[in-house]
Amino acid sequence: MKYQHDGYNWLVRLEKGEKLVASLTELVAKENIQAAWISGLGAALQSELGFYDLKSREYNFKTIDKTLEITSLQGNVSRSGSEPKLHIHGSFSDENMRVFGGHVKELTVGGTCEIFLHRWFKDELTRSHDDTVGLPLLDL
Repeated sequence: MKYQHDGYNWLVRLEKGEKLVASLTELVAKENIQAAWISGLGAALQSELGFYDLKSREYNFKTIDKTLEITSLQGNVSRSGSEPKLHIHGSFSDENMRVFGGHVKELTVGGTCEIFLHRWFKDELTRSHDDTVGLPLLDL
């Protein structure tokens, strides 16, 4: 992972074989990022994507074990207690331009993955568990 920081934003380049969520979690801890918006693109060798079932209150994850274009990544960085939380969704396409998408549990970078983290204007963004949907939601 290579990155630059302009005092407010981070531009990140992940290399082939690196793990997206693990790498960004490492960066968030190292740079003490309390709140940020994530956007990105690139390629993935393997992706683990999920869909949250409101009835069962569980994620259903599927692994896609082939190279995909990352057409879009969107998400945010928040905190749950002192722990960083990354919430990322992605859209991906295969060689036939079929699109896959969902909650990104993890992915292995293909050729590259370019990420922009934009610091939120407040000091921190936190999450708390919401019993209605069974998820940790943003505290706003």
